[in-house]
Amino acid sequence: MTQGERPQETWRARRSAGRAAEPPELAPTLVKVLCAHDLRQSPVRHWLDGCEEIRVFRGQPGATRKDGGVLSVALDDGYASTRHLLVRRAADAFWVSDEGSTNGTSVDGRKLERGEERRVQTALLEVGQTFLHLRSRVRGAHEAPTVDGEPMTFNPEFALALAAAGRLARRSHDLLITGETGVGKEVIARWLHRISGRRGQMVAINCAAVPEHLLEAELFGHQKGAFSGADADRTGLIRAAHEGTLLLDEVGDMPFALQAKLLRALEDRRVRPLGGEREIPVDVLVIAATHHDLRARVAEGKFRADLLGRLGLLPLPIPPLRERREDLGLLIRRILLELPGGLERIQFEVDALRLLLLHPWPLNVRELRRILLAAVDLAREHEEQGSVVVGPQHLPLSKAEVMAVQAASMAPPAAELSTEEKQLRDRLVELLEAHSGNVAAVARELGKPRTHVQRLMARLGVDRKPD
Repeated sequence: MTQGERPQETWRARRSAGRAAEPPELAPTLVKVLCAHDLRQSPVRHWLDGCEEIRVFRGQPGATRKDGGVLSVALDDGYASTRHLLVRRAADAFWVSDEGSTNGTSVDGRKLERGEERRVQTALLEVGQTFLHLRSRVRGAHEAPTVDGEPMTFNPEFALALAAAGRLARRSHDLLITGETGVGKEVIARWLHRISGRRGQMVAINCAAVPEHLLEAELFGHQKGAFSGADADRTGLIRAAHEGTLLLDEVGDMPFALQAKLLRALEDRRVRPLGGEREIPVDVLVIAATHHDLRARVAEGKFRADLLGRLGLLPLPIPPLRERREDLGLLIRRILLELPGGLERIQFEVDALRLLLLHPWPLNVRELRRILLAAVDLAREHEEQGSVVVGPQHLPLSKAEVMAVQAASMAPPAAELSTEEKQLRDRLVELLEAHSGNVAAVARELGKPRTHVQRLMARLGVDRKPD
């Protein structure tokens, strides 16, 4: 046994000894993230409360079942084995082991050795060409709102925040969305506008992008002659959002003096255009968004405490992508569904999908979207029979980023090879070198389907681009 010794006290032993069982709100989860060669398979979450063993194997999805403390998860993946992965629960972690599968099991990109049991709390598991996300402790068993039949998130904490924000939006309460740059604050704002049921449009303004001397006129409007260059009346964005939603993006960068005028408009729901003499009533839902810590900005004297109190009744924090890896399958599918042909024509080589799922995503969902769309466009140049196969070479990641992910990867053959298998492996290595790692070209020379060659490479431990 490696990676430490298995604790003798299991979850069942603690329960039977009369100790309090772990409450459901701290139940762990297992998420089927994506299958590399079949993106049509929807991500699925399994709650693991009460489970002591999880067995993952190749089979029809209908074979997935929970029997007592054992959860059996069937994967529609020809690269998985009929006995593949075993996960055992112990205290606040899991012990993961391969059950003698043909293609082996990887944990966070590192191959499990034969007979090895690895202790994990949160991990990305690779079974065949299917990736699973295991998380040992989850705060709350909350279900997320859905969009087009799929949940918006598998992260229960985020799901709870989304549900609460949705209830407030339907009752026209002003909202504050917080999160790092690129997490998708505007996307969530547009969802809140849609579910609010408001008749008007959503109008957005980036408070950091508009020059300070123009921002007031942009928001409140102006009358002709109010200032130099005001040669016509202008409604202003707050009135343009009447009966709809106003998104104040990067509200933390709003000039301090203008914050008082915004607060009054929010309180009274009236605006006075620059140069105007009367106030005009408005019916508007205000959603503010920022990457700043507004409490820190208040302490620095850069943001009004009363405005924060008005906007931040129940802040909606969006976790960075590195903290919601279980959502990567949902996000990847959502982005790719926007492309012509959708998911039917797009596949990933397993090495490429592994890179995506293990990448730290410092720029969050915005970076994920940019890389995905660029990779698909690059892969279209080598489109095979209407199928677009995204490989590692198509991902616009720097060499340093790729090496950082691959550094943790070990992929030795799962077992000692026979003489015939060694000869086949040498032949594959020779052909891959001759064709610069192009699997499709190797398949054509061998007269075999590309998927057959990929399966041989996985079984024989052959890298796509051998050293």
